[in-house]
Amino acid sequence: MIPLLGERRSARPLGLAALLVSLLGAEEARAQTTPAPAPEASAPPTAGPPKKPRQTGFDLSASAGAAIRLGDAPLFPVAQRGGTTFGFGLAYLLHPVWIGLSYEHTNLGREESGVMPYGAVHIARSTDTVWASLRVRLSGLEPIVPFFGAALGAVWQGAHADGVFLLDGGLRGGQVFSCSATDSLNLAMRVSAGAEIPLGKTVSFTGEGSFDAYRLSSEVIDGCAPGAGTTNALTFRVGLLYRFDLSEGRDKPLRPTSARHVR
Repeated sequence: MIPLLGERRSARPLGLAALLVSLLGAEEARAQTTPAPAPEASAPPTAGPPKKPRQTGFDLSASAGAAIRLGDAPLFPVAQRGGTTFGFGLAYLLHPVWIGLSYEHTNLGREESGVMPYGAVHIARSTDTVWASLRVRLSGLEPIVPFFGAALGAVWQGAHADGVFLLDGGLRGGQVFSCSATDSLNLAMRVSAGAEIPLGKTVSFTGEGSFDAYRLSSEVIDGCAPGAGTTNALTFRVGLLYRFDLSEGRDKPLRPTSARHVR
């Protein structure tokens, strides 16, 4: 009986050990068969709104309008103050700055002497000016683009005189005369304001008003007629502008999202 009890006591620890070994083996097998959790998908980077490229380009323009002469003439009364104007130009745009070079012809009305002891004359005035212009364009009111500008010019005046010269106060009749004259270069200055209104991708309508100051000579030009002297004018013009767009990055497609981020 005694040996039998000893065998039972020794068999109990062996059974506990076997039970622990079997439990550990089952746990290890379960860990090997359980699939590893999938890694969390990283969120694709958020891209901000695409930056609008800075507008650049070359502009070809043509304009026409009207000019109103201000002030008095140095010698004869001003009989007609209004006249027409037209011009064309070339410019480079690097928004908001616009730098241009243009030519403009302006009619400055007419002066008339009335009948005087030595006769009568009327003089038609005009100017031809090459302008170097600078504009600053304003944003925020698209599609309309307002601008302010200033310009310096090289101007030469023209005069056409028609009249009658009375000999001895008219006792010996009169002599009809007509002549034209052009003066040498002088200085002109301008300040202006206007706006561009796009009519399409490359064509825009322009409207502009300016104050023009011409520093002209009042001396007799080519023995024909006296010069206009210092003259100011208000000028209003409309025109069309054709733009060769050189802006970088326009219509650039967005970068595709990497496939590894789509899961």
